Parts: sequence; structure tokens; C-alpha cells
Amino acid sequence: MTWLFGQVFVLCLVSFVAGSAVTAAGFLARRRFAAPEPAEEPTGERKIVEMEPGE
Repeated sequence: MTWLFGQVFVLCLVSFVAGSAVTAAGFLARRRFAAPEPAEEPTGERKIVEMEPGE
């Protein structure tokens, strides 16, 4: 009976580690192959932001 619990424990542990590795690899691959976000190009103009008066 102890052998069965040991086998189930090892199976769950291996499954968890494999799932974590696949998830991490998926995130890394998506970040590596994703198109870079376009940077905002400075136009040299200043933007005036008006603040509302406090109450």
C-alpha cells in the first residue's frame, strides 16, 4: 500500500514540475518571439495639461 502512495506522489510531483516547465517555456517563447511594442516618437512639442482647481 505504501508503494502505491509513493507512486502516486511521484507521479503528481513529476506532473507538476513538467507542467511548470511547459508553462515557463511558453511564456519565455511568447516574450522572445513577440513583436516589440512601438516606441512613442518624440515630436519636440510640449503638451499643456490643465489641472482642475481643487475644491
